[in-house]
Amino acid sequence: MALDGITLSKLKLELQDALTGGWIRKIYQPRNGLVTVNVWGGEDYTLLVSCGDDFRIQLTELDFENPEEPPPFTMLLRKHLSGGKIARVTQPRGLDRIIKISVDKKKESGAEEKIERKEVYVELMGRNSNFFLVQDDNIIGTLRDKQSRTRDTSPGGTYELPPDQNKANPFELKRNEFYELAQAENPLWRNLLNGIAGIGPTLAKEIPTRAGMEPDQQNLSESQLKALYRAAEDFFNELSVDNYEPIVYQEEGKPVEFSPIELESFSDKKGLTFTSISKALDHYYKARETSFETLELREDVEGTIKDELDRVKGALKNVRNQLKQSENREKLKKTGDIILSNLGQLKKGMKQASINDPYNQGEKVEVDLDPSLTPEENAEKYYERYKKLKRGKEKLEKRKKGLKKELNYLEKLKERYEDAESQEELAKLEGVLKEKGYIDEDLGSSSQEQEGGPKEYWVKGYKVMVGRNARQNDELVRDASRDDLWFHVRNYAGAHVVVVTDGRPDRVPEEVIVKAAQLAAANSKARNAGQATVSYTEVKYVDKPKGAKPGLVQITNENTINVSPGEVIS
Repeated sequence: MALDGITLSKLKLELQDALTGGWIRKIYQPRNGLVTVNVWGGEDYTLLVSCGDDFRIQLTELDFENPEEPPPFTMLLRKHLSGGKIARVTQPRGLDRIIKISVDKKKESGAEEKIERKEVYVELMGRNSNFFLVQDDNIIGTLRDKQSRTRDTSPGGTYELPPDQNKANPFELKRNEFYELAQAENPLWRNLLNGIAGIGPTLAKEIPTRAGMEPDQQNLSESQLKALYRAAEDFFNELSVDNYEPIVYQEEGKPVEFSPIELESFSDKKGLTFTSISKALDHYYKARETSFETLELREDVEGTIKDELDRVKGALKNVRNQLKQSENREKLKKTGDIILSNLGQLKKGMKQASINDPYNQGEKVEVDLDPSLTPEENAEKYYERYKKLKRGKEKLEKRKKGLKKELNYLEKLKERYEDAESQEELAKLEGVLKEKGYIDEDLGSSSQEQEGGPKEYWVKGYKVMVGRNARQNDELVRDASRDDLWFHVRNYAGAHVVVVTDGRPDRVPEEVIVKAAQLAAANSKARNAGQATVSYTEVKYVDKPKGAKPGLVQITNENTINVSPGEVIS
């Protein structure tokens, strides 16, 4: 059962009783998407927040192995929350799956002591679950780099709650409203899920079961609607009281579901009762921990391979389009030949001319000219465009060959994934993806780094190169494609950074731009600054002045982004 809003509202009460007035002592991040917070409130409590596939927030007695080196987000939380006092725990909007924890912490300001309030927002929204650290409505940091189409969720932005879904309050159900939502054109349980706040699929299916109906039933009669409404009222009345008894259902000794109250739809399963939802969740997830790790690993590997296949296929399509566009290069060369064979009929100042076509005797051909150039210079201009396209074709053909090879490799990895049955096989495949740079968990490792060439990283499938010195900075710009993205910190000496875009700079994700900017700042004299401004633009707008010192360039069409050099994600 995914944690629903009603169950979360009961968990909120448990958190309020245990944590309000407590002092935050230790913060850890045992693995990606999972944070634990030790709180002293007369006794020790451990708050667990998971934004992975097992998304939840709870008090826990489970033990987790913590990494030797704390991740950057852990360090950020420790800086802002350690030593703070938990003032409030709330569910800020109805039965939405959001918990807000307000933390007050003393800050010395000159001779005075000042209390600063930080807010933690935990959004438990399936794959979009996230953990936000907020001060004065400004996002300081997030556990997961998740972009949203409806609001700004990146550090530095203004925190806003997710859009309200405007569902019916289950504890204030009006008969006519209920009848209308129950008769929509979906299976019955889906209509209830879509129309009533705070319930997930399990509770949505429980209501029809209690009314003696199939959860996916449609076209209800008047008597069935009345029975369903009575069942819903009784069900939500039962959920509204405080003397509930959380239960975990098991099948063949393994947990299969949890609920704050007894469920008729699981009456054929063995149920274990607990004194709190947190204890029920501990039992549920402790027994399932290994299987969840395997599931999380499988989804990570599957998602990475899918993303990389999509990227390579898109890049290959773009290269083929560019090759198709370059097919008219021979026409450019012929135009230059035609101009040279008709020099006597042309003069400077002409914009267009109808002249003899030496390739087709007796025929005329229209030729466009630059009036500011002589006929000879116009011919040379066509030849230069021809040579440029020819050189570009060679690069494109090389790129196409490389992409086809990579596509074939990824298809084989996909076959290996589909055949993998054990966690060990999946772990080996994950190791291969890391080794080949498809998983960017370790920005600090690179074979190129050991060889002394430009440092190379992979961020969400995009190759990011960082120059080590002025000579390499020049080489990066010279060898990059015109549509690649170039980064450099402003007002400080530092590395040039290039993101390879495969001709699609407009499609580079924001998180890739942020990480490339962080790398530019971290590999500069601004590395110890709290904030740094980084300029970035397409390589075609980066110019190397004639006679300039190595590493010196001029840029136009500049964009800027502010980043924290110390927050390069590893």
